[in-house]
This record gives sequence, C-alpha cells and structure tokens, in this order.
Amino acid sequence: MVNLVIVSHSARLGEGVGELARQMLMGEDCKIAIAAGIDDPQNPIGTDPIKVMAAIESVADADNVLVMMDIGSALLSAETALELLEPAVAAKVRLCAAPLVEGTLAATVSAAAGADIDKVVADAMNALEAKREQLGLPSPAPQTQATPSLALADGEAKSVSVVVKNHNGLHVRPASRLVSTLSGFNAALLLEKNGKCVTPDSLNQIALLQIRCNDTIRLLARGEQADDALAAFSQLAAANFGESAAAPAMQTATAAVTGKAYRYAPTLPPVVKKSVLSVTAEQSRLRNALDLTLLDLMSLVTRVEASWPGDLAAIFSGHHMLLDDPELFTRACELLRSEHCTAEYAWQQVLTEMSAQYRQLDDAYLRARDIDIDDLLQRSLRHLQQCPLTLPEFTAPAILVADDLCPSTVVALDPAVVKGICLRGGSPLAHGALIAREMGIAWVCQQGHALDAVQTGEALTLDVAGQRVLRQK
Repeated sequence: MVNLVIVSHSARLGEGVGELARQMLMGEDCKIAIAAGIDDPQNPIGTDPIKVMAAIESVADADNVLVMMDIGSALLSAETALELLEPAVAAKVRLCAAPLVEGTLAATVSAAAGADIDKVVADAMNALEAKREQLGLPSPAPQTQATPSLALADGEAKSVSVVVKNHNGLHVRPASRLVSTLSGFNAALLLEKNGKCVTPDSLNQIALLQIRCNDTIRLLARGEQADDALAAFSQLAAANFGESAAAPAMQTATAAVTGKAYRYAPTLPPVVKKSVLSVTAEQSRLRNALDLTLLDLMSLVTRVEASWPGDLAAIFSGHHMLLDDPELFTRACELLRSEHCTAEYAWQQVLTEMSAQYRQLDDAYLRARDIDIDDLLQRSLRHLQQCPLTLPEFTAPAILVADDLCPSTVVALDPAVVKGICLRGGSPLAHGALIAREMGIAWVCQQGHALDAVQTGEALTLDVAGQRVLRQK
C-alpha cells in the first residue's frame, strides 16, 4: 500500500490538488495528507519542513509514502523533513519529481489500485506522456507497446467492445473508475482503440488512447478471471464509467451584445539579446522567472477550479505541464551558453519556435494552441522584466477589442462588466473562446481590418451567431 503527501507553496493549491485526487478514490485504499503554505497571514506562500514531516507521519502506516512537490523550496523542505524523521519512517518515503497536479492524480489512481511504489512512481513520472502525444510534441519516453503475451491475434484472448458515450470521453475521472474497476482481476488485460493497445492499469496508459465520445474501445482479457473482468468492463461502460453522458451545462452569451469598446494592446519592454551578466546569472534569472510563473499557474488552477466547475482548470494545468518540461529550460540554457544572450532572448527563441510549430499543423484545433504558448511566454517575460500585466479600467457594458487574447487574460475578466471580446485574429477553437463561453462573454474573432478604425469609447454590437462586429452610427 502506498499513501501520498502533497507539498505546495500555496495552501489553497495543496488543498485543491488534494480535493481533485480524492475524487479519484472509491474507498480508503490510499490516504492523502497535505503540507502546504506557511502559518503567516501576511506572507502565506512557502513551505515548512515541520509540516511536511507531520504530514508524512500521519500517513506512515502504509508500506511506502510518496511525496509530491511543486517547485523550489518544496523539494528542500521535503528533504529536510526526511532528515528529521525516525529512520524507520524515512526509509518508507520516496520523493517524486513528477508534475504536481497530473502526477498526483496518476499516482493516486495507481496507488488506490494496489500498485507497488515503483509502479506508482512510474505512473506519476509518465503523467506528461498523454499530453505530449495529443499536442504532437516529441517524447523522450519509448512508445507504449502492447503486452507481448496478449497479442490481438491470440485466439485464447476473449474480448468485448463498447461505444463510449461520455460527452468528454474518458477523461481523468471516468478513466480512474476504469483503472479501479479492472485492478482486482486475475487476468491479463489490454485496452484497444483503432488497433492501438495499452494496459489499462493507469491514467496515463488510458489517456494515450485519447478516447473521445462515440469512440469504440475493446477490452481483451485472458486468464482465470477474464470473463469477470469483461463483465465488469461492460457494466461500467453501461453506467457511463460513473458519470453522466450528457453534455455539461454551459453558460452562453446572447446572440448579440452591445457595449463600449475598449482597445487593449498589452506591451512589454523590447527584448535585448546581448547580456552583460554571466551565463550562470542569466540561468538563475530564467529559473526564478519560470518558478514564479509556475506558481502563478498553480494559483490559477485553484481559482478556476473553485469558480467554474468542469474542465476549465485543466487548461491551466496543461500550461503548467508545458512550462514544467525540463527540455525547454535545457534548450534555453544551451542558447545562453552558445550566444551569451539574455534570459529573455533565449526564452523567447525557444517558445517562439514552439508556437510556430503549432501554427504549421494541419489540425485546426491544435493550431489554436499557439496562443497557449504565447500566454506562457508573456507571463514568464513579465517576471523576467518585472513588468506586471494591467487591464483597462472597464465600465459596464464593455467590449474588449484586441489582436488576440491569452486564456489567462480571459479568465481575469469580470463577466458582469466585460460583455464581449472582439479580436482581429484569434480562433473559435482557442482555449480563450472556451473560457469566454463558459463565463457568458461573447466571443467574436478573425475580424481583421474591420477593427482598424474602432476607437475606445465608441459603441459596438457583436453578432455572435454571425461572427461579425457592427459599429453604431
């Protein structure tokens, strides 16, 4: 049995991750303890080794305790806590380098299914793989292969096929139900979609199949309890894997929205290439800015999760995973060494290249993810340049007019004041559009030169259905 400890700089974030993880549990198969924030009302952000030690001790009745951490001092506090613990307890503890949110969810499901510590750690560490594959990013991990002893052509394997009716497919919660349901059977199992197979023993494996609504999936089973596993699978699918199959209720803006235009064009100081600092100093500047941006995203996940039920928080959890990819930092450091440039220049080069890769994709949905990369770039550059983002002082009803809009900017708007967003570019498939619709803010994009003459203060009407902007005479 493996229990978990969540260590975070933010008490709200730690509790939020814990709440998400507990939703993956169907019993008391995995205990979760939280050690987040510090007891200082004026400066609550930080980590405390004593809190971490107490949290570990509270769940040390298991074979092992896995500690999930966010960044920076969380790791240092966990290492200090290990030194303070009794040797017998410390010997049970493993520190995990996986991303906090996705890694914790994957580890929770794995631990609840009865996996040993090595399997739980492996599932947590592989939490990035499904998202990498979905976004078309290169992966350092080997491709998942079907279990050799249970090939599709094996006549001894029994199977059953089902059509997934869940509106959002097998996302994290229904996938966790599937892992839990199948974990107790004495049978070799494979889950197959369109000829691709994975072992259904972790969230990560199931996520690699990218199972959407109306997809057909097949469970293959061989062994003593193969029939029981197939029956349980069929029963779970009939119950929509533990959730409603209906589309979630979503707020929508009215067909036409009228308000006062506010032009919005956020700026940053120009990026300078040549550095007057050492390479080590620039690396330190970049690492600090990325850590601050990661903390921003963690807080954003918690706030969005509390304000809007559904999957909006997963957008910013995905941002966190993308930014926390060590390969990006490594590439930036290579530029710092080879070109002796500033952290701003190196980071801009790395993320601009990634954004361009998205814009060249054939899939319109994936092309719309380029603004997510730009969002991360703008946030991290603002930390590097110490230039905080400021929004206009809106008066209701307001229509925000811009070239494009980052998802994190959209979520910062007050829907009681900002009634519409009108963009020169953008995409109806962008995450900002999804967030705006959920908040009840009209979203009209790809207006091009029609916005050239629009001035702050003039009245605009957004025709949402026709995706056009009308200037009032």
